[in-house]
Amino acid sequence: MALTHEFAWSASRASNFKECRRQHYFQYYGGWRGWERKAPRERQQIYQLGKLTRMPMVAGDCVHQNLAYYFRVKHVHESSPEEILKRSLDMLRSKYMESQNEEWRRSASKFTHLAEHHYKEDVVRDRDAVAEYGGEHVGRITEAVNGFFSLPDLRWVIEAPTEDYVFVEDDQTSYDAFEFEGTKIYGSPDFALRDKKGHVHLYDWKTGRPSRNDSFQIHVYALYARIKWGVPLEEFSGYDVYLREGEVTPCMITPETMSAAEDEIRRSIAAMRELHFNADHGMGDREPFPQIPADSPEARACRRCRFRELCDR
Repeated sequence: MALTHEFAWSASRASNFKECRRQHYFQYYGGWRGWERKAPRERQQIYQLGKLTRMPMVAGDCVHQNLAYYFRVKHVHESSPEEILKRSLDMLRSKYMESQNEEWRRSASKFTHLAEHHYKEDVVRDRDAVAEYGGEHVGRITEAVNGFFSLPDLRWVIEAPTEDYVFVEDDQTSYDAFEFEGTKIYGSPDFALRDKKGHVHLYDWKTGRPSRNDSFQIHVYALYARIKWGVPLEEFSGYDVYLREGEVTPCMITPETMSAAEDEIRRSIAAMRELHFNADHGMGDREPFPQIPADSPEARACRRCRFRELCDR
């Protein structure tokens, strides 16, 4: 079945839309169908830039994928912390080499393309810089994996029988979606299990620093659990797990905070729908999606934007 352009919402899309609407245009409209060989060159360029990532994101993804592997194979194979760490570091090195060797030119969707390489940033300018930068992310992964296995609050999670698992992320479910008031919502959790009393506990693994958006994301997962799994709010708990800091932070969810989160989702959907158009019919007009003013304090976000060459930033 051919892919068709459709409107969808997620917490990350909402965050990017709020930060910079031009970035939102490039990511979800300008680069649509840019993977096709007959697509206009501009679309291909935008699509390829939209696949750029950064080393912190790659490191986090390596941890997420291998923690998911740990839970997926646990019923047949008890992985050790050393095995999970080795798999994560091997994956990091492999993805870095994919980018360095420009394998993404064969398929931007299948191979890693680092913004650090694309924009020739100082952290990859020479062997010493690469060694220091790579070592930083080896340390990030090591801290996260060690944190997972050493956190006392996760001991019961690690020891839980696999039949208690409600959800384990994998390649198919990482883009799972549900419908909320007629809108497709992307946002599946990392891991969830049910305790002996039937209460569902959902965990979101974090390899970066706490963000003000973290609590909102857990509320989106609570909505997911209610709609997809039929779990009422009183039988749900969500936690942000800051692996490197060794902290498990419960998210305080009440009927009032849940109602506020749903209202925020509705407002965000409405704002995004106002500018939505069907990108199957063309690239549309980017002007309704303005750039961040170059002289504003918010323009510091441009330094890490994957599309910054299109804005001469």
